[in-house]
Amino acid sequence: MNNQTKTEREGTFGSSVLVLALAIAVLLTGVVGFKLDPHIPLLFSSSIILLYGVWLRVPWKDMRDSIIKSISESIEAILIICLIGMTVGSWISSGTVPMVIYYGLKIFSPQFFLISVLVLCSIMSIMTGSSWTTIGTIGVAFMGVGYGLGIPMGITAGAIICGAFFGDKQSPLSDSTNFAAAVAKTDLYDHVRSMIYTTGPAWLVSAVFFLFVGFSYSGGTADASQVDVITEGLAGAFNLNPVLLIPPVLLVVLIIKKFPAIPTMIIAAMMGMVLTVTVQGASLPDALRYMHSGFVGDTGVAAVDQLLTRGGLNSMTGTITLMLLSLTLAGALERTGVMHQLMKKAGAITGKRFGLIATTLVSSFSLSYFAADPYLAMLLPANALGEKYDEMGIDRRVLSRTLEDGGTVVCPMVPWGTSGIYCAATLGIPVLEYLPYYIMGFATPVFSLILAATGLGIFYTTKKNKKEGA
Repeated sequence: MNNQTKTEREGTFGSSVLVLALAIAVLLTGVVGFKLDPHIPLLFSSSIILLYGVWLRVPWKDMRDSIIKSISESIEAILIICLIGMTVGSWISSGTVPMVIYYGLKIFSPQFFLISVLVLCSIMSIMTGSSWTTIGTIGVAFMGVGYGLGIPMGITAGAIICGAFFGDKQSPLSDSTNFAAAVAKTDLYDHVRSMIYTTGPAWLVSAVFFLFVGFSYSGGTADASQVDVITEGLAGAFNLNPVLLIPPVLLVVLIIKKFPAIPTMIIAAMMGMVLTVTVQGASLPDALRYMHSGFVGDTGVAAVDQLLTRGGLNSMTGTITLMLLSLTLAGALERTGVMHQLMKKAGAITGKRFGLIATTLVSSFSLSYFAADPYLAMLLPANALGEKYDEMGIDRRVLSRTLEDGGTVVCPMVPWGTSGIYCAATLGIPVLEYLPYYIMGFATPVFSLILAATGLGIFYTTKKNKKEGA
């Protein structure tokens, strides 16, 4: 062992930059060039770092232990993601999610169309944890209603996307929200509450904008037939009963009471299963299958079926494997010292609170934009800067929040990214047409920087660090 330690090489700043640039180039080639999912490119990127470790003569046992440690620290998050899939499946089959969407659409007011769209898309996205589901279902319906009112499609799309991505960020059911909390090594609910300090003001700015813009188009007559199709399809497929609101109300209460995440999600999933049997009349085996394989809509209404067909434990396989590969890369980067070498050079910039948070924000924003991969954009800065937050006594919920403020919020802005492509194709307009009205995307990073500069909404691990953090 002593001989191995003596012969191990120490990486330099130059070699660390070179190997990291090569790993990112491989990712960019796969994700942007070949338009692949990030899984396999991420595996090859990890292999490059592992080979760099071999060149440094790092003992394989040390490398393996670092990878195992990285994965083991996120086991709770992985289990939560499994439970989220089960919860979504059971909440759809029970009628809980359909009921929230149904009554949300019923209270839609043409006079306040744009603000209604923002609110309803926010609610639906929080309930489902999916911006894409929101955009692809009621988002499409609202585009038709907006057209009937004579509202420019770009403005309507902006309201839809602002609401959808706000809800996606704030929902404990969201993949990206769980991923950010996992890579930042912080509690999921602490992360969700922390994000309110930046996404809350950004949402309010968006709401004021769409409220006043909406007054200019309030004289039109809405053709809400597309909304009626969805509401009639939901009413025909489910027994919509007020008791179906128990699971989300209970979930909110447990979150406020800071009940542990895993038992909370188990209770939420089980409540959905019980209501699937007692309210919707499904058999117990079917209810259990919905939790495992997800719910499949079969109403004959395409928009409703698209909305309902999701959830289940199996649906989280892609996210879990992506997390495992990301954590493998994180472990390899940690043991080879690549990020340590880079952070030594960035020490002058990240020595103060504002510089540290701004560096995190810019890094995640840039990676998400150019690599079109929000997971990579959150992973690399988290591993590079996490210890700096610890050294300065800044709670890691600030790190996780900043990762999402830069990494997740930019997704609809990227024309070559999956979210940008999806939004444009689904809503039928180019990214550049709705981009000026994606207020959430511009406002959230601004509020992140304001908090970093003022110290408001910054959480510290000790009072002493709070005084010295600026």
